[in-house]
Amino acid sequence: MNRFVYILILFIVSCSSTDEAEKASVMEIRELGQLATVEYTIGKLIQLDQTDVEWYKWGDRKLLIKTRATVKAGIDLKKIKEDDIVVKGNTIEITLPPAEYISLNMDPNYTKTEVESISGFRDNFTQKEKNAFLKQGEEAIRKDLGETKILQDAAANAEDIIRDFYKELGFEKIIIHSSIED
Repeated sequence: MNRFVYILILFIVSCSSTDEAEKASVMEIRELGQLATVEYTIGKLIQLDQTDVEWYKWGDRKLLIKTRATVKAGIDLKKIKEDDIVVKGNTIEITLPPAEYISLNMDPNYTKTEVESISGFRDNFTQKEKNAFLKQGEEAIRKDLGETKILQDAAANAEDIIRDFYKELGFEKIIIHSSIED
């Protein structure tokens, strides 16, 4: 009788630890953190014309700067909650967080003053003015990101990566839902 009780307890413990181990391996994907799935390079020409800004200063001040920004987008896997993943046998259903911009980097090596034209009694552009102008350029790039399909591409690529990840874990059917950003 005691032997039967030990075998029964051993069986129950081994079954529950297998489920917990399976759940832990399924949830491991959150440990990856931010998953960048696309990288876009966007070029921008930034133009400033201060011809008639101040009536008491005679002359023109014009500036044209060419810059390039690298934008990365993907999903933050740490935002996946336990109830976003449902496992039924060899089928897994997962709801992914919405794609988001991960980084925007304007490399100074790709920023170049193409035209700087000062005439009359106007002062040259200071480095502080150029930096403020570049900041406006960065804001314009961020604004223009909505016209790209970077977030859609990031979400589609993330789904492919997640599907491959779970296939490697042995799941035969993988159902992926994308959550809508608030």
